[in-house]
Amino acid sequence: MNEINSLAHADSKVPRWHFTMMRDSARNAAIEAAIASCDVEGKTIVEIGTGAGLPAMLFARYGARKVFSCEMDERIANAAREIIWANELQDRIAVIAKSSRQAILDGDLPSAPDIIFTETLDAGVVGEGYEAIAEDIREIASPTTLVMPYRVQQFGFLCNDVKAFEKNSVFNQCGFDLSGFNLFAERSYFPVIQMLHDPVYLSPAVLFRSYDYLDSNSLDPVEHHIVAHNSGLCHGMTSYFDAHFGKFIVSSKDRRGHWLAAFHPLREPIPVESGRHYTLRGDKTGLIDLLPI
Repeated sequence: MNEINSLAHADSKVPRWHFTMMRDSARNAAIEAAIASCDVEGKTIVEIGTGAGLPAMLFARYGARKVFSCEMDERIANAAREIIWANELQDRIAVIAKSSRQAILDGDLPSAPDIIFTETLDAGVVGEGYEAIAEDIREIASPTTLVMPYRVQQFGFLCNDVKAFEKNSVFNQCGFDLSGFNLFAERSYFPVIQMLHDPVYLSPAVLFRSYDYLDSNSLDPVEHHIVAHNSGLCHGMTSYFDAHFGKFIVSSKDRRGHWLAAFHPLREPIPVESGRHYTLRGDKTGLIDLLPI
């Protein structure tokens, strides 16, 4: 494993979230249970996003004939190959150091694999290239291909969260108006640690969007009729997701897990009244607007 260590020291810019994700025991258990519940014996698997190779090795453990795994970061791909060799699974797992798009163009991936697995999700679901990856999955999937996860459901609630809003805005400081810098504020979403913010619910949680990798309409604009159940100043929406791997779910709702909640800021806070009806709109990037009805 000396090569892995040298790779790690050669460039420390591999994001640290890889470690929290791989140490998320609830996530790992759910993924293993989902793979174990499928009949993978003798099957061909395509994985998008190798990481350290854990899902690929789990597929091999449960009898997959061949796993083709794409990893666009060459350093991570090389480390995964070493890990797979160390676990003596190199004959059944091929790590391809390319994006799935490039691997498809180069003919490195089989068409109509039995299973396509990906866990390229961030706090707001779409930030790690959901749209492009969904297109790639539709390119190679057959009507009988099982996609894991088969659905990702994103839930959101209107909230009062001063701390989250202030992470993304600036106004008067030292007697000067700095609000012009808000031109650079994040308009879609960013991750937040809910336990540090304790956002105040101003509405019930609603199913904001349902993502299906095989449905090209999953990213169409959404519009919800929502009723506030508390009065207060609404700074935006907090969201979390449930990724469905068969009957097993990997969720960002659990504050002890790897994934954080996402905060979707409004451009300007809006006062909402308990019992009043509002229209909540969202686009494919996670940007939201809230309008009174």
